[in-house]
Amino acid sequence: MESTVRNLRIIWRAELLIIEAKLQVAAKKIGATAFAGLVLIFGLAMLNVAGFFALEEIWGPSYAALAVAGVDFLVAIILLLWASGLKTGPELELAKEVRDAGLEELEAKAEDLQEEIERTRDELIGLKNSLTSFAKNPLDGALAGLLTPILTLLIKSMSKKKD
Repeated sequence: MESTVRNLRIIWRAELLIIEAKLQVAAKKIGATAFAGLVLIFGLAMLNVAGFFALEEIWGPSYAALAVAGVDFLVAIILLLWASGLKTGPELELAKEVRDAGLEELEAKAEDLQEEIERTRDELIGLKNSLTSFAKNPLDGALAGLLTPILTLLIKSMSKKKD
């Protein structure tokens, strides 16, 4: 029973580590996405103004605005791709292995317990059948129990007479 409780604790801790690792990655992704949005708002606002003024003299106001917007979209896409590529570290795999090992041990103990219960059930069924047959015909059970010692005594006494 003690090892079962220990295994349950190990599984619980492994699950907590898995959840914690996933939450850390989710928090990093959210943070990176929020930071990408912040960069998009503040940095690109200034870059837009500077780029617009620089390009306005060369291309005119409409093409300058179009070029600045295209660069903004490119930077935002690059940041979002980077944020979506974040993955969990090796601690997640270790936690999963520990959890799986604990579950396998619990399954093995459950199978052993099931086999023991089945053996006990079979013994109880045999006992029930014996009691039922004894209740229906008590002389058969008593005769079988008494016949063996009586025959043994007879055989011993006959062998002594021969000597």
